[in-house]
Amino acid sequence: MKKCESNQHCGFTLIELVVVVLLLGILSVFAMGRLFDQNQFAARGFFDDSVNAVRFAQKFAMSSGCDVRVSLSATGFVLNQRVTSCAVGAFTRAVVNPADRANPYQNNQIAGLTIPATNITFNARGLTSADTTVTMTGPGVSYSFQVYAETGLVDVL
Repeated sequence: MKKCESNQHCGFTLIELVVVVLLLGILSVFAMGRLFDQNQFAARGFFDDSVNAVRFAQKFAMSSGCDVRVSLSATGFVLNQRVTSCAVGAFTRAVVNPADRANPYQNNQIAGLTIPATNITFNARGLTSADTTVTMTGPGVSYSFQVYAETGLVDVL
């Protein structure tokens, strides 16, 4: 930009404006590609929701005194309690979603994310029978979390 003198016009030259517009165009191509890749964003959201559901299951098992199972599969996850008593019976009673208290706590899997079929069962003390690692993979993404048997801790890896 030129220095202004009293009787001259001040401003940017045409070349400077063209260069700035060209640079903004190049940057926007790369930025738009990152911003509009919804698959990775949705995959991370589903993973975070799954981790939170497992953490909720552990807390709910401790507060209710009944075993709670998180079932992960290719179709998503669902939380269930035992039907007949807290220590024996099938896991068929749906755990209610704490967000709306009307629907079961479950989530359907997003397209393109591979989830191994896994059952994680928390007892009334919030513990599981064995350490469990779950890895969810998809195109360009891989997310993992681990549940420790001795403490019930759910740790994102």
